[in-house]
Amino acid sequence: MSLAKTLIKQALQEYKLNASKARRREIMKYLDYYGGGNTDQYIDRYFNIDAFREVPMYSANITRKFIDKMSRVYTLGAERQVSEVYDTLTKHKDSRLKHVERMTNLVGSLATLGTYDEVRQMFNYKPIYYFDLFFEEMDAMKPEAVLYPLLTSYDDVSDVNELDFMYYDKEVVAQYDSDGNIVSEQENPYGVLPFLFTHKQTQLDNFFVEGACDIINCNEHVNITMTEMQLGLRFQMFGQPFATGVYEDTAITRGGSDTIINLPEGANFGIASPAGDLEKVIEVLKFQISLVAQNNHMQVYFEENADRPSSGLALIVKDYERMEQHKDDIESYREYEHELYMIERAIAEANGISLPEDFKVKFLQAEYPKSVQEQILRDNFDLEKGIISTEDIIMREDKDMTEDEATSRIAKNQLGVQNVVEEQSQESR
Repeated sequence: MSLAKTLIKQALQEYKLNASKARRREIMKYLDYYGGGNTDQYIDRYFNIDAFREVPMYSANITRKFIDKMSRVYTLGAERQVSEVYDTLTKHKDSRLKHVERMTNLVGSLATLGTYDEVRQMFNYKPIYYFDLFFEEMDAMKPEAVLYPLLTSYDDVSDVNELDFMYYDKEVVAQYDSDGNIVSEQENPYGVLPFLFTHKQTQLDNFFVEGACDIINCNEHVNITMTEMQLGLRFQMFGQPFATGVYEDTAITRGGSDTIINLPEGANFGIASPAGDLEKVIEVLKFQISLVAQNNHMQVYFEENADRPSSGLALIVKDYERMEQHKDDIESYREYEHELYMIERAIAEANGISLPEDFKVKFLQAEYPKSVQEQILRDNFDLEKGIISTEDIIMREDKDMTEDEATSRIAKNQLGVQNVVEEQSQESR
């Protein structure tokens, strides 16, 4: 290999390594803001350290609020038509994938490792936040191997082991120590790369897509501004007393509203009031939060401006952008579900479990609340078209009622109505 090629290869490796490190730092920051408990480190550099002897740093968690609100694919879960065996294997799949969706929207690109729990006899889905990929020569978007760190338990004080790494490809599963030495190595029993890769948005010219940086930046700005406001209130809320024309060692007696302060001849005493307009600052913060929400197809309502409850149609109109994005998200996760099922079949086969080839998934979607009038109109339309029955309406209102019980109640109610009509008819004669 020529010197030029060697230098170029080294430069590329260094560039990729630095990019990987930067991505890990970014993801760590995103996770800290979502967790909400370790964000002081990101804003303390904007302040004099002495300031925090007076007030604590402000920490708002709008990140979790926004991310959870954005992630609606698995709000009510999904129905998968496979087999009874599969239903047993995937009891906790919806809750796991709900977390996967949220973390994907947070960090941008996520790897989820599929495994089999032999004790509980069910699939498990483990999100991997920090990972590096090796790609096929002819396809820079198709990973052929995954490397990720085995994070130690920081809650266990006895765990002093150095960081190890796991390596997966279609043939081999290996564990490496921090020096690159093989700790263990075995054949990949699945014959496939058991990772599902999910992305917040469509990939362009890079495998990894950007995470929720606008939300994180907004959250950080809110924390900085609110901390500044707290410092301002701490030092300036009641004004700053000052005196001129006195010596530094001259004692001035402090008094209340009923006490006269004696000053030396030629001296002056006053109180400097803060010039800041807190209401304007708060309005700016609200504007920034609302703008970020709109950029993510959401709306936020502050308590003083909260509207009265809206009808279902009004809510649909207000949430139209988010509804369109939700449809796109469902289509993406429909593809992800099929990709994950191929991995699940390979894992099941390796554990002596047979699953069919056919896989269908239907995502359950929450309905917008309707007014009484809207619900009556919808029920009448569905009854007229044979979409639902009167029994369905009764069972919707009483979840514990069976169809036979609903039919019996309808017959009883109809008999009562008939008796009333007959009585009125007799009275009118």
